[in-house]
Amino acid sequence: VFYTCLNRGVGKLWLGAGKIFCVNQLLAFLETVHAALGLSRSSPGTSFAQWFGKSNVLLGILYFIPELQNTAVTATLLLVWSTGEIFRYYYYLLNIVFMGQVPKQLTLIRYNMFIPLYPLGMLCELYLMYTSQPYLEERKLHSLELPNTLNFAFNYSSFIKYLIKVYPLVWLPMYLHMFKQRSSKMKKLKAA
Repeated sequence: VFYTCLNRGVGKLWLGAGKIFCVNQLLAFLETVHAALGLSRSSPGTSFAQWFGKSNVLLGILYFIPELQNTAVTATLLLVWSTGEIFRYYYYLLNIVFMGQVPKQLTLIRYNMFIPLYPLGMLCELYLMYTSQPYLEERKLHSLELPNTLNFAFNYSSFIKYLIKVYPLVWLPMYLHMFKQRSSKMKKLKAA
């Protein structure tokens, strides 16, 4: 993301990084599967909620609305997401390679970077959901109107409007949970 923005400009952001983000986000569902199978200590519900939130913005909105793909907010969001994931996955890798003996500096970064990144990411996601409304309504993206063979209607734009209202309510407990994890990890780090 950073390389694309510096070398090609924000106007070429999606061209340089969009498809990679989409593929990685699809693969990220494996984290939920691993949690459900007990292969990781993560909560399947929390893992799915985070995956769903990102997927909704990336695969449900940005992928289908070119007008939002190359904006400063999208660039910020992708930079925030990738920065968080770099430290998180590097931490996981070293945790496996060094059998739990991760360098202290990386642990500090891993458990402190979320403090500014998580709220910034949430605000970018909310902004993109909000600005997607005219496009979702006009194009009826991901919506199913009656009559149809399923006899079921779904309006994605209305779903996003609802999601915008509840997003902070779902986000805050997850953010506070991350602070609990951080506190626990920092205590262990001080004791070591």
